[in-house]
Amino acid sequence: MVTSHLRILLARLNVERATCGQSTLSLRGLAAQSGVSLSVVTALHAGRSHRVDFATLDRLLTYFHRSLSVRVTMDDLLAWDLTPEGDTAAAVA
Repeated sequence: MVTSHLRILLARLNVERATCGQSTLSLRGLAAQSGVSLSVVTALHAGRSHRVDFATLDRLLTYFHRSLSVRVTMDDLLAWDLTPEGDTAAAVA
């Protein structure tokens, strides 16, 4: 199962912004600054997204890479965990 860690990345960003005396970034602000639609950002944040295109991933990763003081990779945004319900090999056998 693939899960989104957008909530964690946004929290990390907001902690950095707070330590620098900047205001926190809302989902609406993230959407506006990253170029990703609010509905997609909201779905990823809530873990309800079933499909994400490469352009969306690229925009979000680019935004966080530029905004955070640490390197951001795909593993920071998405995680894959093999679970019994997501194990297609077991379903085929």
